[in-house]
Amino acid sequence: MLATDLSVRRIPNLYSVAAVLFALAYLAFTGEAMLGASWQSVLLGAVLGLALTVPGSLARLLGAGDVKLLFAIGLLGGWKVVLISFAVAGILGGIAALSGLMLARYSGYPMATGRWLPFGAGLAIGLLAAIALEGAR
Repeated sequence: MLATDLSVRRIPNLYSVAAVLFALAYLAFTGEAMLGASWQSVLLGAVLGLALTVPGSLARLLGAGDVKLLFAIGLLGGWKVVLISFAVAGILGGIAALSGLMLARYSGYPMATGRWLPFGAGLAIGLLAAIALEGAR
């Protein structure tokens, strides 16, 4: 997912749908998320993921793949993992945007317009950070 979003700025539906189905199956068989969250946390995480990304998608700032990915992250880990993933992605996106602005300013090349930041890659890194934080506890 990370490499695909970085290279072609798309997250294939196959990846997101597979993650959602796997997370739902795991939840149905074990009664908790893959990362140990309760079903209530998973439900809240899925809704929170949609609440955080759908407005950006409607404003054409995020792609539909980003929405589906954060929804899947909510199903895999619950609301805390969603917040960590979204925060890390936002921080990485901010760093990338500032770096791009500085590069454009000092190199003389104009800044690219449109969606050029791979937010899904940031979400994937955020998921890994959340897993590392949960493992450290």
